[in-house]
Amino acid sequence: MIVKGKKLLPMAFALVAALFVAACGNTGGGGSSSTSVGGSTAPAPPAVPFAEAKFAFAPVTGAPATVLTRLSAELGKEAYIQHVSLVPSGDTAATYVVKGYLSALGDTSGTILVYVWDIFDTSGRRVHRISGQETSAGGSQSDPWSGVDSSTTANVARRTISSIVAWGNAR
Repeated sequence: MIVKGKKLLPMAFALVAALFVAACGNTGGGGSSSTSVGGSTAPAPPAVPFAEAKFAFAPVTGAPATVLTRLSAELGKEAYIQHVSLVPSGDTAATYVVKGYLSALGDTSGTILVYVWDIFDTSGRRVHRISGQETSAGGSQSDPWSGVDSSTTANVARRTISSIVAWGNAR
């Protein structure tokens, strides 16, 4: 990934590290993810066969409503395309709950959208983590969210759902 500007990349790495450290302490119960940010640890396979799994996305933290609306629509579209069964947030039929955390960093060269998705089982134990970042040309330091366009949210959704599918098929 090529990022213009000298300030944006170090800030992004610092943010990813901060999100990782903050989220590590919030496992939601007795366990932690087997996926590291660097990707060196293989994820544990899901306990439920992927064809039977139902995923509920909890409200996402950190982004304004306009970004969340676009992202939600893109996640639904990608889930349909990639055959991921979604149920509404709070639905008791959910096999897994996906909690998301977003942050945006911007300067004159563009915006970096950082995302972390934690997947929890029905007992509240975090069983998997997905994280990454997307860049876009728009935005500013004072309002980095203005640089998060539909292409950026579509990329985040595609990568997120693809990662869920890859994990789900790891059995």
